[in-house]
Amino acid sequence: MGKNILNSELTLTRKLISLTGKMPKRRPAICRESVHRAFGYNDGERLVTTMQLIMGVIIISGVVLGVFTAIEHITGHVRNHRSYFRSTRGMIESLLMGQLAVIGFGLYERYPALLFLFFTFLYVSGPLDHIRYHALVYSEKKIPLALKLPFLPLAPLLALEVYLLTRPVEEKLILYGEFFRDPMRHWLVYVLFACLTVYITYSGIILYNQIVSMRQSANKRPLLFSVIMSGLLIVSTGVACLYFFTLNRDFILLGAAGIGLQFIIYFLFKNRFPDFFKLFVTEMRQTRYKRAITKGIDQQAVNERLAELMEQEKLYRDMDLRMKDVAERLLVTPHQFSRLVNENIKTDFRNYVNTFRVREAMRLLVEDPGRSIITICFEVGFSSKTSFNVTFKKMTGLSPKEYREKHGI
Repeated sequence: MGKNILNSELTLTRKLISLTGKMPKRRPAICRESVHRAFGYNDGERLVTTMQLIMGVIIISGVVLGVFTAIEHITGHVRNHRSYFRSTRGMIESLLMGQLAVIGFGLYERYPALLFLFFTFLYVSGPLDHIRYHALVYSEKKIPLALKLPFLPLAPLLALEVYLLTRPVEEKLILYGEFFRDPMRHWLVYVLFACLTVYITYSGIILYNQIVSMRQSANKRPLLFSVIMSGLLIVSTGVACLYFFTLNRDFILLGAAGIGLQFIIYFLFKNRFPDFFKLFVTEMRQTRYKRAITKGIDQQAVNERLAELMEQEKLYRDMDLRMKDVAERLLVTPHQFSRLVNENIKTDFRNYVNTFRVREAMRLLVEDPGRSIITICFEVGFSSKTSFNVTFKKMTGLSPKEYREKHGI
């Protein structure tokens, strides 16, 4: 691997000399020289090559799993604005990780087109991640305008990317060659650092909010995991940035491998503990709601949190669910909760809960014709078949059996 990189660098150097008449500046690879001094040239070179191979495997695995997870978000049973943003963010960060590997292994010297949209991907990753985080914590469907404003500078950035793409190959080789050999003196470094500033700023905001929520949460484990993953992302980005000060490509590979490791851990953890991330979202929303309620009873906040408890956490499935239990989750007294339900929802607590139970029963009766009615009755939270039949017919005008026969496939 090291010899291939060296040969490609020599080839590009000859091209630059023939085209510009100048010898490109280059600083020594500090880490590589240190390894050579410590282990000897041959053993040190083998160690460096092995490390690069390991980092390459991690990066490729991270890219593949990131793309797979992104596709999974938009092909699953639940598809909404949150899943689309998670998919877009995952796809962009996977491609960005691959482009870092392109830089680290020097592949841009042969295929400069592989860096198309590199600056755009770097810029939008931060705002997209912030929107994804906001969509997880807040359940409202609309995205606030303030979260969309950071995407305005995309127009000139995309224009720059298109300009770079349309340049002749020789010109792109010279441009990227000069930039990656002495980035601190090249005009592209201003674009790079502007994009990095946006990316790291939003990542820092998310990390700060997660730390605050973790301190206020009773169950810290899911939030601690999220803090570690966000911290790993920021540290990996910082390590990759060291390349632009040392010109040692191993830093870029190490940073990309750190991001890839995050994708791998996330994928394995999600499949091994599928309910863990639901618990994370629950804790984040409960902590956010707790901060809002300490300022006084905010009816809108209570209504939003109540909708989350029913629609997302499905509290209505609990046969023994009482008004007192829900009031405790909302951090209000049963009397306050009863008044809020009567005034805002215009019904009593029992009818409110049964509405969600009947709604899910209607879905299961049609989507799962092989499941028995009594099984559906208990699954959605009714304690007896009689109460289920009476409530279902009262709300739909049909018995569960009649509804299945009428709407079934």
